[in-house]
Amino acid sequence: MSDPQVKKPDAVTWAKWPELQDGDDVAKAATPVRLRRLILDAIQAGELRPGARLKETELVAALSVSRTPLREALAALRAEGILERDDDGLRVRRLDWHDVRGLYELRGTLEGLAASLAARNAGDAERTVIDGICAAEAELIEAGAPPYLLARQNRQFHNAILQAAGNRFLAESLERLSRLMVLLGATAYTLAGRAEAIRDEHAAINNAIRSGDATAAATAMSRHLDSALTARLRLLSLTDGQEHD
Repeated sequence: MSDPQVKKPDAVTWAKWPELQDGDDVAKAATPVRLRRLILDAIQAGELRPGARLKETELVAALSVSRTPLREALAALRAEGILERDDDGLRVRRLDWHDVRGLYELRGTLEGLAASLAARNAGDAERTVIDGICAAEAELIEAGAPPYLLARQNRQFHNAILQAAGNRFLAESLERLSRLMVLLGATAYTLAGRAEAIRDEHAAINNAIRSGDATAAATAMSRHLDSALTARLRLLSLTDGQEHD
């Protein structure tokens, strides 16, 4: 029996994404790269939930695009592990609790290394940028900013640390991991008290990086990701879908 809460492609509000707002011309989005991004955005926003079927005929009709670029986009998403194929065709991949824990364990290891390297390698300008992102985040939380803005600030914080780490291979590994994290959907900033906890955890990481303490930076990042996993599993226990912090 199908899940009535899982939307079909023709029920998704595709036109609300920037990829389809460029002159209101859907055809401008009909390239494999932009269609891939469009489907990813729909998954992360919870419009296409884990388990949702992606039938080529329905997508072609809903997006008014040709089959060739759509097939290329779907093939790319399957290669990245975002989509999976079973006896009934393609669907958005489902992650169970063990998968989520595994993702966060790997993320904690990689980002702990990034924080350690940032503490060692960051110059004054990079430390200032990271500190500024933390300060801006605190202001957003104080002002009661919506979760999607806080999630954007969170991505900037983690990306700034990764850039300051200065290790291209580490960046490539985290980029591959981030492609799977999109399956977790919307942000855990929606949990009561989580925004304030993240602010404090980020402050501890920032302080360690500013002081050049590589060990403290790695430890603070590890604690942050442990807390993120706890929040994620709590969120999963409260919802039918699966979401991202």
